[in-house]
Amino acid sequence: MERPSTRVLVVDDEAQFRSLVTELLIDKGFDARAAPDARAALDLVADRSFGVAVLDLVMPGMGGIELAEKIKQVSPDTQILILTGQGDMGSAIDGLRHGVFDYLQKGDLDIPRLARAVSEAGERARLTRENRELLTRLQESNRLLKALHDVAAGIAGEPHLDRVLDKLMIAARILCHAAAGRVLLFGRTSGGDLFVTTGAGAGADALRGARLRPDESIAALVALENQAVVVSRPREHPRYSPRVDEMPPERPGLVCAPLRDGSVFGTVSVAGPEEGEFSTEDRDLLAILARQAAVGIDNALNHERSINFFTHTSDMLVSILDGMDTFYEGHSRAVARLADMVTRRLGLGDAERRNIHFGALLHDIGKIRVDQSILRAKVFDTEEQRREMMQHPTFGLQMLQPITMWGEVLPIVHGHHERWDGKGYPRGLAGEEISLGARIVAVAEVFDVMTRQTPHGPRRTIDEALAELERCAGTQFDPGLVPVFVAEYRERHDQLPNQ
Repeated sequence: MERPSTRVLVVDDEAQFRSLVTELLIDKGFDARAAPDARAALDLVADRSFGVAVLDLVMPGMGGIELAEKIKQVSPDTQILILTGQGDMGSAIDGLRHGVFDYLQKGDLDIPRLARAVSEAGERARLTRENRELLTRLQESNRLLKALHDVAAGIAGEPHLDRVLDKLMIAARILCHAAAGRVLLFGRTSGGDLFVTTGAGAGADALRGARLRPDESIAALVALENQAVVVSRPREHPRYSPRVDEMPPERPGLVCAPLRDGSVFGTVSVAGPEEGEFSTEDRDLLAILARQAAVGIDNALNHERSINFFTHTSDMLVSILDGMDTFYEGHSRAVARLADMVTRRLGLGDAERRNIHFGALLHDIGKIRVDQSILRAKVFDTEEQRREMMQHPTFGLQMLQPITMWGEVLPIVHGHHERWDGKGYPRGLAGEEISLGARIVAVAEVFDVMTRQTPHGPRRTIDEALAELERCAGTQFDPGLVPVFVAEYRERHDQLPNQ
């Protein structure tokens, strides 16, 4: 493809000479324009379209060297040629120092040399511009790659599905400079239709549960064909669905990429380019982001399935225990609520709070393996019965150990009867050798036992039970946790569910 001719600006206060040079350059195939002074020249170069400026060295108001500096500030790629009737070397050196490409004699103008100099200067301007644009593109590419890496890392490390979808939607909008974004996850019916299981972003809430045919919507097309698209006028697309594809921005334009990995089946879309139209680069960028995000979404879905497994299995086991441990019905759930109260006050992370919650819920699960006659005994008649009851933390460890997902819960179940002073059981651990979760459960469990009616000891008032915890801080209990428990309970006990 033939390159466009170099645009040349000729600046000279002598009208006849200015017109002569301009006409000569036009005859040589250049796109030449003339300006009588510096002000007119600066107005013309403001659009940065001139590759070369041919300037008279001596002009009223502003000379060629000063004008060259001004032009470079406005249009840095423009190359400067100086014409002068003064042939002194000092002027030439001064001009070169200020970024002048070449220096030509005005009084003895060599037309072939002028044309050659303008041509070479134009080529320099073109290369300079291309290098600048390439550098800008590289910098933008590096920025986008870093942004993609950061987003992918953030999504991959996020266990909650709703947060993953929100992060993806926001990242898609930022990377594609879009006004709106939406993420949709689909399920399939036995008849082949799609339905929206969940989503995030513009209009996603209203679409949850919506059923759509395979040929209804651009989003369905993208999800089924696993191919990203960029559409400049979505409403004119044959698969456009106002119900599924419409998003708020008034500027037309849609980019949609598939989310496909493992059980993940959906799309991420952006609409409303902030400037101009979406490009194929936007499409490719969104497709890369979607591929990385789909892995994070699949991880979050697996995490949610694991949590559901934890929840339902724990609930089942605790219900079985409640039916066997008649004197302590509801104890496990009460301890879990008290432990949640403490972990919230301590500001622990979500993962650690969750592990401690399940550890508290299952802390007594080993009692399922204790002889029921012992569980229902009001007093232990023999030392053997007492020793078997003291085995329940180890029984709990043995029951849960085969399930790898419960690995973080095991130290809590096994250690909730250890004491800060090392006189507990089953291993006689002391101080911070005992896991934080087990230390929290130890306080919560004893408090719940003291405040309920059982045949194993008198029921105490709330104030009496809290005072007993404080009395045993540093011996039976972690001295740092007891004040936290007491303060939080006094402040929030009325907000706790009924025990």
